Amino acid sequence: MSLLRIRAGQSALEHIQKQGLSPADIGAVFGASGAAKWLAIYGLDRAIFSDWLADAQHPINLFGTSVGAFKLAGACRQNPGKALDDLAHAYIEQSYPNGISADFIDVETQRLLDAVVDPAGVEEILAHPVFRYHCGTVLGKGLLASSSVARQKYAMALAFTLNGFGRNIHRRTMQRVIFADARADAALGGRDAYASHRVLLNAENLRSAVMASGSIPVVMHGVSDIAGAPAGMHRDGGLLDYHPVPGNVWQGEGLVLYPHFYSEVISGWFDKYFFWRKTPKALLDKVVLISPSESFLASTELGRIPDRRDFLSMQGDDAKRKRLWRDSATRSLELGEAFLDLAKSGNIGSIVEPI
Repeated sequence: MSLLRIRAGQSALEHIQKQGLSPADIGAVFGASGAAKWLAIYGLDRAIFSDWLADAQHPINLFGTSVGAFKLAGACRQNPGKALDDLAHAYIEQSYPNGISADFIDVETQRLLDAVVDPAGVEEILAHPVFRYHCGTVLGKGLLASSSVARQKYAMALAFTLNGFGRNIHRRTMQRVIFADARADAALGGRDAYASHRVLLNAENLRSAVMASGSIPVVMHGVSDIAGAPAGMHRDGGLLDYHPVPGNVWQGEGLVLYPHFYSEVISGWFDKYFFWRKTPKALLDKVVLISPSESFLASTELGRIPDRRDFLSMQGDDAKRKRLWRDSATRSLELGEAFLDLAKSGNIGSIVEPI
């Protein structure tokens, strides 16, 4: 059984087939939104950050939204393996015995943050010798900026409906905010039709930025007036950059490593409902997309990628959900081992597929 599927954009594909893949080739690592889906590749991320990239000497930009922002914050800790272990454990151990409310989700999310962005973590992330951390939020406008759940529901329903007219239809209601390592160059910035803001990270705003990056409208409170950022309500960066597309935000040197639970990149959160809308290949030219194979996912006890909807479908049976999610996370360590074996053997060129 093949454990991994590796796909690459045209330039990345040519490079790998001729020269293989080494840490020195990587200019950036991207992390996708997806909540519990991340558990399916936790072990892959662990191997990449605690082993494969451990000896990198050149600056590498990291950019993620939602859980992608959380995991990349963990990758910037002095002991990334432990930080990612702690994040996976905290995610699995979430519990909502009295139903899911925004206030209770905030409490649980703060626990997740404690795993990677505690006071020591803030210092380590901002001072990492190699990684330059970035995370994305959406600055909501109009109804999306409201604290009223009813207005947020209306804004989301309207956004879903309008999305059928094209990805750029939300330019008046959403702006991208990229919170950036102050030491990084400007390679990460808006490259598409959306207004984008670049805000430098510091000890005062880092935790709030990561929190905002995962603050899903309707089910979670937004984060307002983050220090140094444009005034207003910041919400989940995945609304606009669900699976951040490098061509929309990246113009740097090197390849973009993209550990992902899917073998495709879906641009915005609303785009996942429009199956015919595909990310243009030109925007993925330098991407190396690494994901679990379908046969591997089928071999787990859950039989698929974990999903935050499992909180509802298994409500009242936390023990079952935790067992299934724990199995997915444990099995994902096999993905990490498989990637390290491929990288060390130089066989990636023989299995890589074009995007």
